[in-house]
Amino acid sequence: MRCVICFLVLAALSLGPAPAVAQNQKSAKNQTSQQAKQELDAAKDKLKDANQDLNKAEKDADKAESAHQSALGKIQKARQAALAEHGKKLGLPTAVAQHAAAQRAFATAHAALVKEIRAGADHQAAAKAAEEASAGMQKLRDDTALSGEKKLQLTSELAKILRRPVELERERTEADSNLQQLRFKIAEAGKQVVAIQGQTAKAAENDSDVKAAQQAERDTAGKLKSAHADVEKQKKDVAAAQKKAATESEQFQKAQSQTTAKNKKGKNDK
Repeated sequence: MRCVICFLVLAALSLGPAPAVAQNQKSAKNQTSQQAKQELDAAKDKLKDANQDLNKAEKDADKAESAHQSALGKIQKARQAALAEHGKKLGLPTAVAQHAAAQRAFATAHAALVKEIRAGADHQAAAKAAEEASAGMQKLRDDTALSGEKKLQLTSELAKILRRPVELERERTEADSNLQQLRFKIAEAGKQVVAIQGQTAKAAENDSDVKAAQQAERDTAGKLKSAHADVEKQKKDVAAAQKKAATESEQFQKAQSQTTAKNKKGKNDK
């Protein structure tokens, strides 16, 4: 009797698992594959959402950049308007006009004096000598008989003669008392312009419109910084979602391969 039981057990084992057990294993494999598919779909949805969030963040950053550039432009406009307004109040246009008038007066007097100097006998003699020196300089360059040292000596002497007409004009114009007074007026007018410009710049920076524009720029700069930070965060989220989707895709393919292999094996065992 014991031998008969052993034979039945061995026969049962040789026939493989019971149909119910095999069906349960197949069902478990299918469930694993379905779960992997669900997780893959979820990862794809998350990646899609992450890309949409990144796209929105980049658009928001572009808007923030545009707003910031506009705010910078408004600061310049407000500052220019304030400079014009406060400069006028402080007398800057008048100071600039006085400085320009002093320069014109000097230019007119200087030109008249130079004309007078050039009409003088000493200047005409110097000019004639300079003309002859220029011709002599050309001959000297072409002279191959002279030594290099001698040429340098003669060139230096001729150069002094060439410079003399200009030196006469400079000496006379620098010593002229009228021109000295006009130079002083130019310098004083220039100092006045610089002083008023400094006062104008200070007043413009304290102008309410300029300060409001500067505050608006700071606000837009803060929003731009936040927008850039959000873009970087969304880029990281996209990268993480891409990595997750790739992992789930691999898991799904692995689950499909295992299910296919198991089903094929089950058919072969029948």
